[in-house]
Formats: sequence, C-alpha cells, structure tokens
Amino acid sequence: MSSIHSENTRSIGEQQLYRELQLTDFVQRLLTKRCVTFMGPKDFYLLLTGEKGQGDEYLQIGTQDEIPPLVLNNVISYDEVKLSAFLTVSSHTDFINDGNRNNRGVIETNLSKIERSGVVAGLIGARFERFGVMEYQDVIIDPRQNIKANGYTPGNEEQNASRLFNYRHIWNSFYENADYLYEQVTKDEKRFAETLLRSSTTKSSIFDNVMMKKRYSLTFDTLLVESEARARQLNKQAYIHVVGIGLGVWKVADQQTKIFLETFTQRLKYLLPQLNHIGVVHFSWFHMSEWGELKDNGTFLSETHPQGGIKTYLSKRNPNEKLIGKGAENMLLIVSYAWDGNALPGNEFWLASLDGSNDPSTACSTLVSELHNPHINDEFVSGRNLHVATLDNGTETYFLTVTSVFMGNSFSLI
Repeated sequence: MSSIHSENTRSIGEQQLYRELQLTDFVQRLLTKRCVTFMGPKDFYLLLTGEKGQGDEYLQIGTQDEIPPLVLNNVISYDEVKLSAFLTVSSHTDFINDGNRNNRGVIETNLSKIERSGVVAGLIGARFERFGVMEYQDVIIDPRQNIKANGYTPGNEEQNASRLFNYRHIWNSFYENADYLYEQVTKDEKRFAETLLRSSTTKSSIFDNVMMKKRYSLTFDTLLVESEARARQLNKQAYIHVVGIGLGVWKVADQQTKIFLETFTQRLKYLLPQLNHIGVVHFSWFHMSEWGELKDNGTFLSETHPQGGIKTYLSKRNPNEKLIGKGAENMLLIVSYAWDGNALPGNEFWLASLDGSNDPSTACSTLVSELHNPHINDEFVSGRNLHVATLDNGTETYFLTVTSVFMGNSFSLI
C-alpha cells in the first residue's frame, strides 16, 4: 500500500487526501465513500445524497477536471474502486427465502425448504464495462490503451518518469507480470484470445487469459481461507455455494467461465491440505457438469481431511436451499454472491430493481443490505475491523498481522 501512495503516482488532490491516511483509514474510505448504486457501461450512479447521473464525469474524479458532486472528497475514484474490488465482506445472516434470482424478498413460510441461517460473503469480480480502467488495464490488450504514452513498457526518459508509467509499474509488480505493447502480442487462442464485442472493446482487443487467472486467484483464495476459518470456529464443515462473478452478460470473452472454473480448481487443490473444514464446494448455474478435473459429484482427495476430501458439485442450486444428505446437520452454509467494488450491498436493490442480478436478489433473501452496510452496521463494517486472509493463519485482525494487501494477501471484513 505504501507504493500506491508514492508521490509519483498521485494527483495533487490525491496527495492532499492521502497525506495522513493510514491503511485502515483508507479501507474505511473505500467502504463509506462508495456510491449507493453504480452500474452499466455509462457509469450510472446514485449517491447517498440522492443525486443521480451517468456519463464520463466519474472518470474525472481526483483530477483538476472533477465536477461536483463527483469529487474526491465525496466519492472514491476509479483507481480506488480497483483496490476496493479486493475487499470481501462476510457475516452470519438469517435467510428469508431460498435466494433464487426472482425471490424479490418474499418470505418463505415453509421453513423446511431453506437453511435458517448461514454465512454470506460478497465477492467482487473483474469489471470491463469501461474502457481503460479497472481490470481492463491489466487483462485487455488494446491498441488504444497499450501504448508507451499510457505507461505501457519503458519509453523515452520523459515517459519513464511519468505518473502513468509508475502506476503501471505498481500493478506489474503486484501481479508479477510485464506489460505488453499492442504490437507485441498476437492472438494465439492459448494465452491471448479473442474478446467479445462490447461497448468497451473492439474487434482488435485481446484478452489475456493468464492475467484473468491471476485476478480470480485473489478472490478465490479469500473465499476459501475465510470459509475454512468460519467453519473451524464452529467445528463444522463448510458447504460453499459458489456463483459466477463478472460472468453472464458482463463477461467480455467466451472462455471466462472456463477460466473461472479452472482457476478455482487450481486454488482449491493448492490450498487443499489447509482446508480440512470445507466439506463441499457447489458451483451453481454454470451450465456445465464438468470442466477439467472439476466434476459434478466429484471429490478432491486429501489425506489430512476428516472426510477424505472435498466434494464438488456443478448443478443448479438456489443459494439458501436446505442442505440434505449425510452430514448436512453438521454443515455451515456459506453463500457467495456477486458484489460490486463501488456500491452498497444490493447495488440496484436501492433503485427497487429487485431481480436484475445476483446482487439485489441476495439483498432480498438475506440481511446484507443492513449487516454489510457501513452506514448502518458501522461497528463491524469498518476499517477498524479489517482482517487479512492468509494461508498460515486463516483470517486475522489487521492489527495482529500488519500485512499488506499486495502479493498474496487479500482483505476481508468480518
């Protein structure tokens, strides 16, 4: 985080704001200065003040061209949203219904159909809806973006001293990656592949499959390590309900779903010896029954696991459905949902759009709209309650670990 605060990467407005900011203060800012709702390729926003808008103004936050109410003192910039996407907020919650996409908050009266309570975790995927910001900078190779003038690869002396070059250097160090100029890359359908034609992409845009896997790994590790810690605290086995993040209508490459499943498999296998309190990982609504080693009704064997390994399923399942079968009574349901790095839990839920995506449907079927809301549950959803997910120690309070977000650790708020 100290690198992201370097004078060479910040605008004047950012320098003034960040001068006295500690890490937990910065996380507090990411939580409380986000929009209520933020969505779409034109950056539709709803602020706490009730002000709404859309367009290119959000891109100007933190610059001399920023326009009220979209100013750095009021809201987080796109550079900050990119960091906010590494946060996960989780808590125990009661379940209102089975959590299907169209549940609209209707209370389930037959309680035998649903789990009464469990854990819900908001995960944030990559965002490609806007050209040149967020993960677009790292995953998409584009002739309009990947040029020396934008800081991609060393250029002349003036370019190498620029804020843009230093900014790219930080992210390259983080991902242990090297930038490419557009002309250095050709589509090979291995690492470098086609993109779908979206409002942000062109026919010339190239999708970097390896960088997508690196981005996914951070979020998947957080979910697995935190689920292990949650279940271990209760001496139970976790049943993790996994949904796609940034897939469906938001994906910009056909292979993203397969990359998602392949990366999750790799991270699950890597962490397997430390995941002795995870019993089941259920991938829901991925519209396939297997991909590589990941199979419906499969098992990843582990000599250290009390049940011999972790069961996997790939099938349609509503998030909060009653767990059945052997050992179900000793399982802790952990429901992941697709959150957003610049919105309160529920996102379009706050516009009374209750079934537009997984975000509002989760707000309608759980208590996350209040439990995960920093303006309501301010004691727990705060920078002061920052935890760090680590391989060795599960989730620990930040003040005990004092560990950076970069290089192998991700933030969670518990």
